[in-house]
Amino acid sequence: MKIIMKKLDAMKIEYVRAAVEDGGIEVDQLLFHDPDSGIEVDQLLFHDPDSYMIEICNCQNLPVLPISTCPLNQHTHRKNQAQPFYREGKNCSAEDALLMMEKLTIDLLRISI
Repeated sequence: MKIIMKKLDAMKIEYVRAAVEDGGIEVDQLLFHDPDSGIEVDQLLFHDPDSYMIEICNCQNLPVLPISTCPLNQHTHRKNQAQPFYREGKNCSAEDALLMMEKLTIDLLRISI
């Protein structure tokens, strides 16, 4: 949660976070709002009595866009073209996977605004 809030602050995205307790269950609530597009997304996170994490989100408010950061579709790749994630034909390393996940997170945050 702290990482997401840091990213939101860095991207200057407005959000509200609230923590409430209802019936002994602690609930985190995030509200994302983009004043330019008018998109609002509410997200509730809590643990049920069996300790499973539950997320409730009105994600239907998010626009559906293709994610351009996935390097798995390398079929149109040419030999002369630089390979952004798979250097010199090597397998994807942990650093590359981390970079890919970070870009995915940023893309998802941009989609939500």
